[in-house]
Amino acid sequence: MSTLPTASTSAPLRRRLRPHHYLWIVLGVMGLSVIAFTDYPIFLGSDPLHARQRLLHELLILIPHATAGVIATALGPFLFSTRFRQRHLKRHRIMGRVYVICVAVAAPTAYLLTPNLANGVGGFLWAACTFAAYQTARNRQLQAHRQWMIRSYIFTLNFVFTRVANPIPAWSHLDDPHFFMILMGFFVAYLFFSDVFFNWRELTTSRAQPSA
Repeated sequence: MSTLPTASTSAPLRRRLRPHHYLWIVLGVMGLSVIAFTDYPIFLGSDPLHARQRLLHELLILIPHATAGVIATALGPFLFSTRFRQRHLKRHRIMGRVYVICVAVAAPTAYLLTPNLANGVGGFLWAACTFAAYQTARNRQLQAHRQWMIRSYIFTLNFVFTRVANPIPAWSHLDDPHFFMILMGFFVAYLFFSDVFFNWRELTTSRAQPSA
């Protein structure tokens, strides 16, 4: 008597979500929350007339800044995907160049939109990390390139990190001096903790001593 073939051995295994997939999901939810709780109230909230006047006044700067920032943010999952890079190396390089151009547009326009010291420092660090990532890629220093890209992308996400807590009144009503100090702390944390991540093995593993 013949038996039906079992589907369990032939059916392809479903791809499981890996930790970095959850990271992208969390970042996506954070970005959507910023749109819902920050951008929407500003432009379509309680004072739409004032918001539209400001939008028209800053249109020539806001459009390239927002467009470049959104594109740079959206390119992140593809640029950091090892599988995508291995399968589509040429596209990876093209996307990398587009990312550099986007940062070159978004960093200075962020300062032009709100010309203060915090945006000046943040824009400079963002552009510097991106240039270092580009230069190390040209020099084929791939490990250093990846590290600088991570630093650069963290600054790309600064818009999300500094606004995701806006629904909390104590955060959204911070005065400029206190917000400046916190923002400077964010910049230091971006650089410090990324270095801790890159050197975690050296920090936590003792090198074996050679035998006498």
